[in-house]
Amino acid sequence: MEKEYNVTYCPTLESLLNSSDIVSIHCPLNAATTNLISEREFAQMKDGVFFINTARGPIVDEEALIAALESGKVRRAGLDVFRDEPNIHPYFTNSDKCTIQPHLGGITEEAAKRSERECFENIKAFLQTGRPIAPVNEPVVSV
Repeated sequence: MEKEYNVTYCPTLESLLNSSDIVSIHCPLNAATTNLISEREFAQMKDGVFFINTARGPIVDEEALIAALESGKVRRAGLDVFRDEPNIHPYFTNSDKCTIQPHLGGITEEAAKRSERECFENIKAFLQTGRPIAPVNEPVVSV
């Protein structure tokens, strides 16, 4: 598969960071990923890397990102998530090294239609079987 797509497998985060020209974050936020990208990780990146975070704000240490942008370690950052939303660090709104936008990837007409359909399918399944197809948490029903 590596040859087919002209990619190289990186067995560690460090090897991925020090070989990438663009670092784009795509992981869930949890205890293991909070501050996943901080001073140490920025130091492992190539000079002049492009950095993108569209996952969750707290995955990235914002002070470390600002330092990396100011030093030139990160050439530009594209962000649509922030640690203290809706309060965005002023650096990101004022710096010409950052492109920021709202986190709207799932807000499309097609996404709304799919969400509506899933909602109705969950209601239908619950009425027929007592359990939705995709519960967020298991409902407790007393008869």
